[in-house]
Amino acid sequence: MTGKFAAAHREAAVLRSLGIDRFSGRDGRALEMAIERALSQPDIDGRPHFQLIGAFGAGPGPEGVLGGAVTSGVQENKYKGKEKQCVERGADDKCLREAEVETDCIRRVVNLSADLRLERRSDGRIVYSVEKTRRDESSWCRGKNPPGTVEEAMRGMVMDVAGEVRRDIAPRVEDYSIRFRESTRGLPKALERPFKEAVKQTQRDLRAACTAWTAMDGQATNHPSVVFDLGLCAEAERAYAAALELYRRAAPLISRGSNEATIGADRVASLIAAQEDDAARGR
Repeated sequence: MTGKFAAAHREAAVLRSLGIDRFSGRDGRALEMAIERALSQPDIDGRPHFQLIGAFGAGPGPEGVLGGAVTSGVQENKYKGKEKQCVERGADDKCLREAEVETDCIRRVVNLSADLRLERRSDGRIVYSVEKTRRDESSWCRGKNPPGTVEEAMRGMVMDVAGEVRRDIAPRVEDYSIRFRESTRGLPKALERPFKEAVKQTQRDLRAACTAWTAMDGQATNHPSVVFDLGLCAEAERAYAAALELYRRAAPLISRGSNEATIGADRVASLIAAQEDDAARGR
């Protein structure tokens, strides 16, 4: 299935246009551009979720403005490390004995911290305010090269933060697979074979399998597998309200606490929230 799930910060997600202000700090510009590129990626309909426009350009301006402050730094420390070295060789230069010897090493730590906030311009409300931190640590000893440059480490952390910001404020589209529940425990004997046949039928005719389970629900009311599988049928049809009701009905029948039905209910609730946010943006 393919689903569109609500953003973690829904008030930010309902904005239709967004401007990115200048980020302060040595690496602020790099993060600013990385977030712009991340938000420019197309949504499920082939267009970016936000219309990106200049924060302080001509015209009415964006509905929201994302600003931030970025601090970054690099620290290198020398230390004594140990590594295996050949301490005795034979006549053919073959190593006869290895031992751990002390050697000079360097440990490098690259840090990035970004304080970000998104202001809704209509009323000045802050609809998104977070701190993102990243740390890259590497070490190497005498005679060896560092695993990468400082610039490469910083670039990777900047891109990672930008991707996370997109996931925070824009809905995500995912392809996902959920297994039908196959347990017949507690099902009347006469329905066990038809149930298993319906499970097999999902591979070639999902609608017919769902019709069979609907009939079984009338014959064996509140069987956990039947109710859960009907919820999955509804989710596959994008009838999310019906799926939510069925998953909530199945959850206590399966077990107490978290199970595939409670997870399904949470998943469908996010799908419903994304639809509600799209409707709010349309208004």
